[in-house]
Parts: sequence; structure tokens; C-alpha cells
Amino acid sequence: MCEKCWADAARAAGPYGDQVDEYRRLCRERKDNPCTPEEQAGPDAEWCPVCGRKTLHQHTGQCMTHACT
Repeated sequence: MCEKCWADAARAAGPYGDQVDEYRRLCRERKDNPCTPEEQAGPDAEWCPVCGRKTLHQHTGQCMTHACT
């Protein structure tokens, strides 16, 4: 789950659109140029003790870097 894409999908869908469909569309669109692990983790992410980056997902606590997963 990418928090940046989720937030962008909410803005794109607007008050009457389908945020889930927009999220799927954005994921397909950004497949070759994905968001950074920091963007994926969200604005309230925490620092990962393993990689030293602010990439612990704000909801799941999972590190979003490939080296830690």
C-alpha cells in the first residue's frame, strides 16, 4: 500500500469518484516509475532501525524498502 498513491487517488476521485479505482489506475501508471519507500510509507512514517530510513509504514509498521522486506 502506497500512501502517496492513496492520497493522490483521493484527490483525483474527488467527493463522488471511486478512490479504489483511481488507486489501481495510479499504480498501473506509476509501475515503471514507482514512488520512493519514504513516499510509500506515508507522512507519519517512523524510522527503520535496520536501514536507517524513515520508511516504516504509518499504519502497518512494515519497512517499505526492499532491503528490509
